[in-house]
Amino acid sequence: MVNVGRAAKAVGTGTRLVVKYGPQAKIAWDNGGRKAAEATARRARSLTARRKAFTHAATVVDGAVLRIAPGGSTAYAVLSGDQPVAVYPPQEESLDTLLAHADLSRRELPREPGRPALRGRSRGD
Repeated sequence: MVNVGRAAKAVGTGTRLVVKYGPQAKIAWDNGGRKAAEATARRARSLTARRKAFTHAATVVDGAVLRIAPGGSTAYAVLSGDQPVAVYPPQEESLDTLLAHADLSRRELPREPGRPALRGRSRGD
């Protein structure tokens, strides 16, 4: 059985802490917590778009992926050779407009199934 005295003391202590630090915790959440949650969601969407782009590039002849930043957000363009095929996440601008000033030498090739992904960039590029 639960010791009622200990449970009452724990509830009382918890209540005092909520009353004392609750407003500060709300301010901290408003200032940092929401921003962190939004940044985490934005990063998850970017990783999903990247995964879709590399999956698509693996199915295209001479497929490659180029990371671009239209309007300050990250997007991934799928290329077949030097021709743009698609962009993830979908953008309102045309593919030619998005890639007008892009450096095509920064393309990344999709990895072969069963091979580990390379970490980092080589110093020779």
